[in-house]
Amino acid sequence: MRIKKIIKYELSENSLEKDIDHFIKGAKRGKFAWDSKYENEGLKIIKAYFRMIQEKFNKNEYDECKNCYHKLILFLFDASRGDNNANFGYEDLLAKISDNFDKFIRNYFICLVKACKSDEFLEKVLEYAARLKEYGFNSDIEILLKNLDKEKLERLEKKMLEKTKDLAKNDENKQDILYFLIYLAGAEKNKDKYLQLCNQFKDILDERELNYLKGEYKEYEREY
Repeated sequence: MRIKKIIKYELSENSLEKDIDHFIKGAKRGKFAWDSKYENEGLKIIKAYFRMIQEKFNKNEYDECKNCYHKLILFLFDASRGDNNANFGYEDLLAKISDNFDKFIRNYFICLVKACKSDEFLEKVLEYAARLKEYGFNSDIEILLKNLDKEKLERLEKKMLEKTKDLAKNDENKQDILYFLIYLAGAEKNKDKYLQLCNQFKDILDERELNYLKGEYKEYEREY
């Protein structure tokens, strides 16, 4: 992407998706390292991407939006932790991009529901859950519960649970998927399922941490 003016941008590739690929490739090689010290060029480009995706979303171009959101959001999760040399140098990258990053998550999950076939849907939700790490949003689970019928939701949960087999302390991705399932069970107000899922952490968390996680179910009873 080439900056023409302060707030106007022109794609350097022949599609938005390819342009995002090109940007991510450069960022992973350190092109925008410590972006805050270099006139925020990378940050401006990211914000421009989200504006462009929003324009396509408003036109119901869900398939292209799905791909663009998936690549950009998951990359930003990694970049916020400085993975692949893509350290933009901001204390909170997502907050720097938007004071309501959850709106991008909402749009992304709407696109998944509307544009994905079942297998692709499962793989993208799995990849998303495994990359969340310390982040937590409201819209991901909210969109799933509002748009998936009981059969589809159970299939998603079953497939995700299969990915957490043989959970170990060094399996951070599996742990993140399990946390996502626990939060989903909480939002469903299914206490038995919630506690059963928590118990899968019995060899990972100490007793105090495990009891705290189980106790968090009370928050779901108040919020939902």
